[in-house]
Amino acid sequence: MCRYNIAIDDALMEEVRPSIGDGVDEVVWVQLQVEALFRRLAAEAKSQKKHVMLSQRLRGIGTAPEGFDYKKV
Repeated sequence: MCRYNIAIDDALMEEVRPSIGDGVDEVVWVQLQVEALFRRLAAEAKSQKKHVMLSQRLRGIGTAPEGFDYKKV
């Protein structure tokens, strides 16, 4: 597991603190929030990769043979 030291603005933490709830450890809460954010970002990145891969696979489907003139069809 990776460990990172982060700094959070005290004023911002005070704004968020009511959302944390009583009896919840702030460190645990921040850890859960960061993990949730990272999971969402990873899922979005995976989704974009699939989209790109699909478009790359479909690129050659519409290619006409050399010398084909679609206006004569």
